[in-house]
Amino acid sequence: MALVAGLGLNASAWYFDGGLTGTTGPDGYSGYKLNLRIGQDQLAFEPSLTRYTSDALDKTFNTYGLRGAWEAEKYTVGGEVATTPEVNGYKNMSVSGDITFSLTPTSGGKTRLAGPGARASYGGGEGVARVDVGASLKQTQHTQAVTGASDRKTAETAAMLFAGAKVLMLNLSASFTGYSYGDEDATPQDFVSGLNFVQAAKPKSSVNARVDIPSTIPMVTPFAGYTMTKYKGGSASAKTDESSTITLGGYVDLNMVVANLTYQIFNYADKNKSFVSIGAGLKF
Repeated sequence: MALVAGLGLNASAWYFDGGLTGTTGPDGYSGYKLNLRIGQDQLAFEPSLTRYTSDALDKTFNTYGLRGAWEAEKYTVGGEVATTPEVNGYKNMSVSGDITFSLTPTSGGKTRLAGPGARASYGGGEGVARVDVGASLKQTQHTQAVTGASDRKTAETAAMLFAGAKVLMLNLSASFTGYSYGDEDATPQDFVSGLNFVQAAKPKSSVNARVDIPSTIPMVTPFAGYTMTKYKGGSASAKTDESSTITLGGYVDLNMVVANLTYQIFNYADKNKSFVSIGAGLKF
């Protein structure tokens, strides 16, 4: 802080929020995400590192991301670039942008209830205390190298609409994501909205809903969610054209220290798979 003061900056205007979340699942799946959020006044930067592997993938993949956001009282505008360097012949690169509006901005500051600007904890209220709405657009280029032939590429566009609201003591949020494709030669390998693990598939659409219940237990906020995803090229008879995911968990907010636990039951092809995520972070 002495260095900040020496540079003539207001130390109290700076803030930091960072955490590490690990996920484990069947078939040797494991991954973690390290994310930081550093900001001053209305400007924030969020570098991130995501690592994941499984028996099928065999190798470990790393995704590097950097998001920047301008967070005003009534709105947030953000953008992000990310890349997964080539491993086992696969790589991807993405760019995205988002905007969120707070329809009742006087009741909650700059933190949003839904979308990329959402944060883990919010207080309660009386009646409909706050409503946030927004949209995002993400373009991803997936590339798969083929020995002795040209690379296979798939251009994927994901458009999302999202909303969140404080209703009495509940925090409600929901999103819809629609996907479109240009070339479809390579199989995308990425996170689907609402899921804590990577999938190798071509989603057509994804619907996610979640409810958080602050103040139910002292310092603990339980939450529950549901995600329905439809896929291109799936078979209705084999039940590979869609998946459903139930999310249960909770987080503890001790002002400077935050911890969370999430359990997801993923049903695909009439089979259930369970994934557990545990995370902790600091903020000041």
